[in-house]
Amino acid sequence: MVVKEEKEGPQQPVRRCFVFRDTAQLRDADGELQKAYLDPDPLTLSRLLLRRLDLGSAELAPEALPLRVTHRPLNDWQLTLLEDREAEAELEAGRKPPQETALAIRFASTEVADAFRDRAATLLGGFDEPLGDLRLNAALHWGPGRGEGSSFGTLADAHRLIRADALGAAGLDGDGVKVVVIDQGVDRTRLPPGSRFGGGWWKPGQPGAVPPGQAAKDNRHGTMIARNVLALAPRATIFDCPLIPPRILGNLPAFLSDAFGAITRIATDIVLLGTIRPKQFRGRWVIVNAWSVYDPRGEATPGEYTRNRYHWVACAVDAAATVADVVFAAGNCGAFCPDGRCAEEVIGPGRSILGANSLDSVLTVGAARADGIWAGYSSQGPGQFPAYGDGPQLKPDLAAPSHFRVLDTAHRIAGGSSAASAVAAGAVAALRTRWSDATLPSDVLFKHLRATAWQPDGSPGWNNRFGHGVLDCAGVLQGLAGVPAS
Repeated sequence: MVVKEEKEGPQQPVRRCFVFRDTAQLRDADGELQKAYLDPDPLTLSRLLLRRLDLGSAELAPEALPLRVTHRPLNDWQLTLLEDREAEAELEAGRKPPQETALAIRFASTEVADAFRDRAATLLGGFDEPLGDLRLNAALHWGPGRGEGSSFGTLADAHRLIRADALGAAGLDGDGVKVVVIDQGVDRTRLPPGSRFGGGWWKPGQPGAVPPGQAAKDNRHGTMIARNVLALAPRATIFDCPLIPPRILGNLPAFLSDAFGAITRIATDIVLLGTIRPKQFRGRWVIVNAWSVYDPRGEATPGEYTRNRYHWVACAVDAAATVADVVFAAGNCGAFCPDGRCAEEVIGPGRSILGANSLDSVLTVGAARADGIWAGYSSQGPGQFPAYGDGPQLKPDLAAPSHFRVLDTAHRIAGGSSAASAVAAGAVAALRTRWSDATLPSDVLFKHLRATAWQPDGSPGWNNRFGHGVLDCAGVLQGLAGVPAS
């Protein structure tokens, strides 16, 4: 059967991502299907799906096909290790066949998308409910411009606020710690001299894709994140994962399927690398995510990602949190001066920390100025995922400095909750120099960070702006004094 288009004018294409949990058909039960899935050109799989599911002509020109597979998220992302090609080859040889499959598909119309959903299980097995692409933005820095200039204080002032000198005094420099920057890409040539760069995950063959560490010179956001991590953990090794498109013009779509594939691949590779090179790669990983949801109107169903604890991206982040410390920016949709891209329905208390940024398994970081004054653009809690019958979810966890000047660098100002999350990730990486996740699991470390944070106004407990308070590096070191080093 051919799915017919409506006669009343051209329809807009729709995008959906399907996650198939049982992919025996793609592994070994059907040679033709497996071969098409593994073909580097997704057009082969697109034509095969059209034929097998009777969704229209598979012989049309590519741009006219009713269905086009655009990404295979769990297959797209690859790891490049710049200094250890042998380990990279061993890792590839040690990969197991995927137990799950994800397909991002562009359909010519809603009717074709619905028909695929109705028939896909007969060919590919059961799948999670299909979801539309969500519009994501990297949390770019924002200038207040309200009579107070475009920044406040310097990097040194920011470090004084969190008593960061205690880390260096204790010899905690990030040696042996691996930090993955999931952002727009890192330009390794703009990292401080002597910085360690290990490579990263990327999608070879995708239009515009560049190898890890080769972000364009005008793409500064990911490099800003890496530099702020290294400012506190200078001997940590940076790994790059350019998930977010480098040119943000309004609300540029970034597919949830990409995030699912990248985070799943990173978590899998961390385990495999720890197996083949335990001394070098086992444990002591930090993943920093300086991105957040600005506009949820791209969701096919309201709240499917932003307020769904069991969305498959959230589940992928939870899985990654078992092998790494995961740090997220709270977002830049605070009530007083939200980023101009924030949709009205996600501004202010209780509705601006959304999706994976709201998970209990991650450290969610809001922004304060270098003098401790709350940044009015920083997204406000509580979070979206309170346990059944419990009170509001206490997100953000804490606040860290942002909107400070960083002299002699390309980005000049480290702003937004992005910079705050990078500062917090740098502190976590420094702490991991002494304490591995084997003796100090992420949830316990995060508990110490919350317990030792301080409220600038002297009030006790949590509030929706600072969370449990401003990060205190000296305080957390005192709190961890009785934990054995490892």
